[in-house]
Amino acid sequence: MDSTQHSPSAPVRRQPLVDQVLSYLQQQIANGSFPVGSKLPTEPELMAQLAVGRSTLREAMRVLSHMGLVDVRAGDGTYVCTPPPGAEPLGQRLQRAKVFEVFEVRHTLELECVRLAAQRRDEQDLARLQEALQKRRAFLAPEHEQAFIDADLTFHIAIADATKNAVLADLYRAFVDVHREAWMQANKVPGLNEQGQILHEKIAEAIAQQDPQRAQHLMAKMLGASTDRFQEIVENEQSKDIHSSK
Repeated sequence: MDSTQHSPSAPVRRQPLVDQVLSYLQQQIANGSFPVGSKLPTEPELMAQLAVGRSTLREAMRVLSHMGLVDVRAGDGTYVCTPPPGAEPLGQRLQRAKVFEVFEVRHTLELECVRLAAQRRDEQDLARLQEALQKRRAFLAPEHEQAFIDADLTFHIAIADATKNAVLADLYRAFVDVHREAWMQANKVPGLNEQGQILHEKIAEAIAQQDPQRAQHLMAKMLGASTDRFQEIVENEQSKDIHSSK
């Protein structure tokens, strides 16, 4: 996981490596690569896979066990547990979320991100926004759907990064990563992408002019344009829930 050689005289540099292992294992558990109830690879296998020593791996496992994410059974192995209330990783929780829940939170995040971005953006942020807009415009045709979504997400992530708030930007990325499919569904409305392109360009302009109120107004207008599509998705989701409960 980390090819850097650490000398015995610098033990303080060992902790970040433990954090890397811990983060990796949490992610694998959150995304289902290590599902609840499954047995983790053996200690030697994980050591080889992550390129870390036994003490580093055991320290990470100790933390995971303390968090209630794994059960270390002497002589048997380590098993993934059902996360205790409040300890479920964000990515895993988002995977269980309803579309309307995600949309409501995204609405809040977008408005705050664009407000802060308009206040704090720098020239590099503006360049990223313009580059994303150019790609978004180039891929408006239906046959370029995947490339269009990539450009659209890049634009919105650039806004989140322009807030200069790393936690807010990371939270936004978490929503994007988990609910990319829902984002794609919301864009499947004839003419919506073309209309949205104009709004996106105006939003970028308001950010460049450092006008947070106008930026928020335009973002709210853009989100409102996709509300009907999300409502349709929500109704379909609710219908599936009703049928599955019968």
